[in-house]
Amino acid sequence: PRAAPLELSGNDKAPLNEVAPPEAKTAVRDLLPPQQDLPPLEGLSTLRHVSHLAHPGDSLTRLFIKFGLKEPERQLWLQSIQKSHPIKGLRPGQEMHFYFVKPEPSANRSGGQETLKALEIELNEDWILTWEKGRKEIVFSKREKPYDVELKTAGGVVESSLPEEALKAGLDPSLISQLADIFSWEIDFHKDIQTGDTFKLLYEQKSRKGREDQASFRILAAEIVNAGQKFFAIYFEQEKGKGSYYDLDGRSLARAFLRFPLEFTSISSQFSHSRFHPILKVDRPHNGVDFSAKRGTPVRAVSDGKVLYAGWQKGGYGRMIEIQHDSVYATRYAHLQGLAQGIHRGLNVHRGQIIGYVGSTGRSTGAHLHFELYKDKEYVDALKFEYPPEDKIEPALRRLFDNAKKLFLTELAATPHS
Repeated sequence: PRAAPLELSGNDKAPLNEVAPPEAKTAVRDLLPPQQDLPPLEGLSTLRHVSHLAHPGDSLTRLFIKFGLKEPERQLWLQSIQKSHPIKGLRPGQEMHFYFVKPEPSANRSGGQETLKALEIELNEDWILTWEKGRKEIVFSKREKPYDVELKTAGGVVESSLPEEALKAGLDPSLISQLADIFSWEIDFHKDIQTGDTFKLLYEQKSRKGREDQASFRILAAEIVNAGQKFFAIYFEQEKGKGSYYDLDGRSLARAFLRFPLEFTSISSQFSHSRFHPILKVDRPHNGVDFSAKRGTPVRAVSDGKVLYAGWQKGGYGRMIEIQHDSVYATRYAHLQGLAQGIHRGLNVHRGQIIGYVGSTGRSTGAHLHFELYKDKEYVDALKFEYPPEDKIEPALRRLFDNAKKLFLTELAATPHS
């Protein structure tokens, strides 16, 4: 497999979900982050190429012997592989490619035994491991498989709820969650969205051939009109591979904290200082927010920090995680069904990292996440909490941002609501 140039092809007949017109593709494509593929190996087309699908019981040693590699060459390759990316075993069906070259003929001999010039092993559905023999050593690289990218637009008018209208427009649920996260500090999707509000999206759909049903999506630009007020989001990378969303003035829409520890979902019980406890049957303080969600829903760390506690906590919390984010802020996530793999006390986590899963452990009458936010060890109402924007577009990048903004806004303006 070889890295292919980014293609923006496709067709979608849904009236609210349109592929970007041809004249816009080239311009928008120039603004998209390039594929992170390594350059293709040179000269392999002139070599003898052998493809192989691993069978039960196959090993690299057995395959090297099968293809006639002598003991010194086998050891050289096995040592290089173990050093760069140890392979414990081959999966049945794992795809492999061997490239062989014959030695240059000399005056004393016409030719000799073929030697292995390069080896490619499929790591998983996304990556390929490659080793190529150079003049001095065997060079290792990890290569991403090629993918196709389509640019699409969608729009709609809210009649019942924005998520329902977005689904009617043919949007993937992940795009709805992205939209809610992007505007979470500007718009409360639970309370603020009204009948008659509108939305428009420009987004990319990325997939690999044969795996279109596993496509990933990313919003490039969005417009929401809420109660007559327009809100915009423009995706822009100030550093290669590190993008964020900005308003039209170049102010970041992101914060150091996510607004909510779950992707877009309904809130069953908001923060209050007192409520009737359904199990204890008494009025008692309810410091925190309860988010209703299905059992097993992933829970996200709302900001970077260090795990202070991860496990079973007495006193009603059940299985719980506590994270210290800095000298001021800390958060708790309670009633978890389980912890994400590798989560333990002392671990540093990043914003948006999955740390656990919604459950109903401890004093709980149903599956939900109990979330608490502390500031200087005092409870804070997470639904009224405000945190300053992260950054603005750097002056040196302002022209690039303005070019992207102009192009994206042109696409949004051409997108119908119905």
